[in-house]
Amino acid sequence: MSINRSNIKVAAQIRDGVLVAIAVVVITYFHYYPPHLDFMTHENFHILLRRLYYIPILYAAFRFGIKGGLLTSLSVTALFVPHALMSMGGLFDSAALENLFDVILYNMMALITGAVVETKRRQAQRYEEVLKLNKEIEDRETAIRHMKAYTESILSSVGSGVISCDRRGIIVTVNPAARRLLARGEEDLVAFPLAKVFAGHEELARAAELVLAGDQDRATLETELEADGRPLTVAVRIAPHRSRGRNVGVVITLEDLTEVKDLTEQLLRADKLSGLGELVAGVAHEVRNPLGVIKASVQMLEQEMDQGCQDAELTHVMAQEIDRLDSVVNALLDFGRPSEAQFGPVDSARVLGEVVLLTKQFAKQQLVNVISEMPDGLPEIWADEDRLKQIFVNLISNAIQAMPGGGDLTINAAARDGYLRMLFTDTGTGIAPEEKERIFDPFHTTRAEGSGLGLSIVHRIVDAHNGFITADSEPGKGATFTVGLPLARSRETAEAETQGGN
Repeated sequence: MSINRSNIKVAAQIRDGVLVAIAVVVITYFHYYPPHLDFMTHENFHILLRRLYYIPILYAAFRFGIKGGLLTSLSVTALFVPHALMSMGGLFDSAALENLFDVILYNMMALITGAVVETKRRQAQRYEEVLKLNKEIEDRETAIRHMKAYTESILSSVGSGVISCDRRGIIVTVNPAARRLLARGEEDLVAFPLAKVFAGHEELARAAELVLAGDQDRATLETELEADGRPLTVAVRIAPHRSRGRNVGVVITLEDLTEVKDLTEQLLRADKLSGLGELVAGVAHEVRNPLGVIKASVQMLEQEMDQGCQDAELTHVMAQEIDRLDSVVNALLDFGRPSEAQFGPVDSARVLGEVVLLTKQFAKQQLVNVISEMPDGLPEIWADEDRLKQIFVNLISNAIQAMPGGGDLTINAAARDGYLRMLFTDTGTGIAPEEKERIFDPFHTTRAEGSGLGLSIVHRIVDAHNGFITADSEPGKGATFTVGLPLARSRETAEAETQGGN
């Protein structure tokens, strides 16, 4: 294409040069050999021809610039001057000064017109270059915008939080996952120092400084963050951001490990409970047999003692304590080898209402107000109704006992992600941080009279339902136990999943 354009341009220049030459030759010919004209004298005809020389000169200047215009004007001068000297009175006589002026004007017009044309051409060329440069800049800006949008879409799609900082440790970009983990808007993160955003996490800030300074290639650590009052366990990875062989900042990725950690703990606890359950069941059976013999012996002693005998009170106390031990043994058996569950669609609101009614007197004695905020229209769950009651009784009793001075126990629920999530929130003393890791462990209790099996049994039942249970608490501000149980689906699918979980 460029070769064709070049050929066309050369052909046009040749054509224009030929036209200029023909015009000069024709005008000069008629100067030297004027025709006889009745309507015009020879003198006037020569004046006309002298003026016609301006046409090829100006055309040449327009088409070829200063060089073309001067070449044409000098050619005209060389052809016109001899004729002026021979037939038009010369150049320097007072009567023929116009001839000299025309010669001077030929060359001046060629210079001026050629200079103007070349200036315009240079301006046009610069304008084209500017347009081309602007086009390149616009194309690059468009490409950069597309690349930025593409990069932002990738960062927005990444499940992990990504934060980039410049060499000064100032945050430059934050993706949506990072904003969600930090529970802050972009305006509260971008353009702020990393040390300020992660105030209280000196280890993280120090690791970022070492990577920025080049003293450390990369850093990996685990820290605790708080989002909307909820503690999160986060894995932090800090890597240098390099450009042209030098560090220009750091890239920090945040990965929420809270759910993974909770699931790991639940799996470890379930494995531990499974093995411990077998041991406990065996021990409970071994204890129950001699306990039955002891109780029968005490009953025989009571029958043989006279009414009002002082030792009768001792045997009565012994019988009471044996009954209490028997209830503990029963709980151990329930924990170790629970009976066969009967799963089916269950109305959790109805079952909870029955349990609240059952525990109402106990709550009243402890000055606890039980508030059930179960919304209408909750979907049914796939559960064993008796075991569900056992979950509710244990959680409500546990919450009441955690409020020795009275308080409120609020129960609410919502269906989400295939589970019915029920929250039991009390205003009691809360759970100490060192106790939180062990609250579902068997035989772990903070009450002198407790057996430490209630929450362990709840955890085991929830696992059998393919559900989950979590505990959140701040010392002195009460605790919230969240139980998630699967919603009722087709009987075959739910039963298959439950059997697979067992």
